[in-house]
Amino acid sequence: MKEELEYFKEYLSKIKDIVGGNSSEVERIVNGALVIVSAGTNDLIFNFYDLPNRRLQFSLSGYQDFLLDKVQSFIKELYYLGCRNIIVNGLPPIGCLPMQITAKSPFFRSCINDENLDAQIYNEKLQDLLIQLQSHLPGSKILYVDTYNFISGLIHNPQLHGFEETKVGCCGSGLIEAGPFCTELSSVCPNPSQYIFFDSIHPTESTYYKATQYLIKQLLPKFGEN
Repeated sequence: MKEELEYFKEYLSKIKDIVGGNSSEVERIVNGALVIVSAGTNDLIFNFYDLPNRRLQFSLSGYQDFLLDKVQSFIKELYYLGCRNIIVNGLPPIGCLPMQITAKSPFFRSCINDENLDAQIYNEKLQDLLIQLQSHLPGSKILYVDTYNFISGLIHNPQLHGFEETKVGCCGSGLIEAGPFCTELSSVCPNPSQYIFFDSIHPTESTYYKATQYLIKQLLPKFGEN
């Protein structure tokens, strides 16, 4: 996340060049921008559940607090760099991601309830944190996105939203491939728009489209409220 902040600082310097070195114009642009922060899912999957790196250092609650402290520092740094309108994604139902189903329920292909409960607890903590953050950062608008219930709604009522497949991804076997393991050599399902997940973690374009519509309808109007 520190590296992403460095990229953002580089971007700010490019904006300044574009507007002819006018610092007030840079400030106006950044103040009016919408920033979306998404963090935590990979940390829990790869560093706590599937690989025990952090489990050797923290209890689950302690690790959640550790991650939230990182999120808080990240948002504060964005604010100090000029960002005022920030949306923060909550965790999805991690136990329903195809990768986690494969790891914990390969035969029955059912969601892992304990991991979903963990995500809900984290999200409650995150919501409390964001309320506190906004109260301490004058002029900011920091909104929480209920990713958990949004994705759960798609998974539990797929036909209602135009989906057919909820438990495997479209890429490769759909069971374990993710990110760089989905390549141009990987097989791809013929109808990705009917899948919630493209690989074993990440949503398809169709899912992201529905998420975007949700954000536009439910959250963007709130940025105009006092």
